[in-house]
Amino acid sequence: MAREKNPRKHPLHGGPVRVLLLTLMISGIGVKAAQAFHAVSDREVMVGDTLPVRSLLTLDSQSMEVPAGTGLTVVLFWAMWSPRSMPALDLWQELGRDYSGHPLHIVAVNAEREDLSPSDREEILRFVEDKEIDLPVVMDDGLLLYDEFGLKAIPTAFFLNGEGVILYRYASFPTSAPEDLREEVEIHLGLRERETEEERDKRGKLAYQPKNNALLYYNMGVQLHKKGLRDKALERFFTALQLDPEYTDPIRTLEGIYFADGRTPGAEEELGSLLTQNGLEMLVERIGEGDPIVLETRERTDPGERMRRLMGDPEPGSGE
Repeated sequence: MAREKNPRKHPLHGGPVRVLLLTLMISGIGVKAAQAFHAVSDREVMVGDTLPVRSLLTLDSQSMEVPAGTGLTVVLFWAMWSPRSMPALDLWQELGRDYSGHPLHIVAVNAEREDLSPSDREEILRFVEDKEIDLPVVMDDGLLLYDEFGLKAIPTAFFLNGEGVILYRYASFPTSAPEDLREEVEIHLGLRERETEEERDKRGKLAYQPKNNALLYYNMGVQLHKKGLRDKALERFFTALQLDPEYTDPIRTLEGIYFADGRTPGAEEELGSLLTQNGLEMLVERIGEGDPIVLETRERTDPGERMRRLMGDPEPGSGE
């Protein structure tokens, strides 16, 4: 069936990087149930398959093409009921910012409900606001993309070129996802060469492997700190150190936080006291052994302004 032509359609706009949120609705009871109701075929989209370009309409009536005509398009499927989806969304927003000077287009496809009611729409918008997902919203009723991609897990990220060819697929969101996906983005943008097995083995032997889920708690702390939740982030960093005192990233990050205004005796004393209070007095002597890790903190915007923008409402007093 020929794709319907739309004279208003245009590639993803707003600079070389454009991140948008597609609300593609499926039943919230899970992937298998959605497949049963929707009669999704067992065919799985594989690397090398080609998918047609689709024109999708945003809430502000902008027509966009997925994949974009140039560069790399990442299609991320996620859902509010999926606990791994929020870390995936955070990562892709971070990657979008980090590679804003490159032709990277990130599309987040919400796989939440099959039929979207007004209350469903409001719930998704509240979720986007509460989680500070600063992405435009596009709704795609009928599960066209979900069915076409033959989705098996949420979250799942697909990499496509401008012709719609699947270049790469990454299912779920394990603790190695931030490193894995950043590497793949750089490879597909031509910023680095893919490592050989010998190089990867050598790097793995040299790099320290955190124990007892310390890396999981450290990554949670990083994400919380980026959202401005400093106290909760500190709890995760101290937990990571308690799980693995030999893991140096958490203490280097704590130094970046407490030495933000300089490494003063007062700052060193405060950090040392907190380490002792958390049963980590053995680490006090290790303060200053390496370079502090300085984390980005996302500025919190006015909730009312962001909700008005998402809903397309006029500014108060504008007379519209």
